[in-house]
Amino acid sequence: MFAPAPEAGEATEFYRQLSRYSASFALCADMALLTLGGALKRKEMLSARFGDILSELYLLSAALKRWDDEGRQTADFAALQWCMASGFRTIENRFAEILANLPNRFVGLVLKFIVQPFGARVLGPSDRMVHECAQLLLSPSTARDRLTPDLSHVEDDRGVARLEKAFLLVVGTEEIAKRMHAARIHDWQEAVKRGVITQAEGQQLAAAHEAVAKVIEVDDFAPEALSPIYNKPADVHQFFQELGEQRAAS
Repeated sequence: MFAPAPEAGEATEFYRQLSRYSASFALCADMALLTLGGALKRKEMLSARFGDILSELYLLSAALKRWDDEGRQTADFAALQWCMASGFRTIENRFAEILANLPNRFVGLVLKFIVQPFGARVLGPSDRMVHECAQLLLSPSTARDRLTPDLSHVEDDRGVARLEKAFLLVVGTEEIAKRMHAARIHDWQEAVKRGVITQAEGQQLAAAHEAVAKVIEVDDFAPEALSPIYNKPADVHQFFQELGEQRAAS
């Protein structure tokens, strides 16, 4: 409640929590070094958990800085909330694991009373947060553009370019798809015949379906290209037959 934090509106609690976690990390790391000394490096699972906490502190601080540098955009707050909730869950869990695995049980109990008296209580992002973040990414907006400024947009019909093309086509045909859904029709050609949509809208929908299919398609390999024994069924059968005979004899 009294951890130092700048005034940042709804994000103030995030700064305060990070301040508390930083102090807790410093205390636990110092106590681990005092009780274990150089042996801490050899206890790799314990030191790795400290590393996880430190990484999350850096990443969450970077998320807060970006949000602040971009003018504390209200539309981006859902993404910030998700990042913080997800990172706080990892930090809480790693603290619980560290306190439970310190070799000196007395030190572990004292630190638990100070750092985590009620255990790991952060559950991570709620369903509401996940839904809001999904909506942020599934709709064209300035918020989505701010999240993807460094992606390379190359018109080569591969990777990101193919994904972005499919995204724009699907968003552009949402109303058409809703009309078909309301009429309980799945085939766009049938919808055109019944007058639910126009021919141009049907072709637009077909283009969107084709773009989506390109995005989700995977590489196809011939079986013989993956397995050297694919074309040798007789040899494989003989091998297993001989193996069975050897086991029976033994």
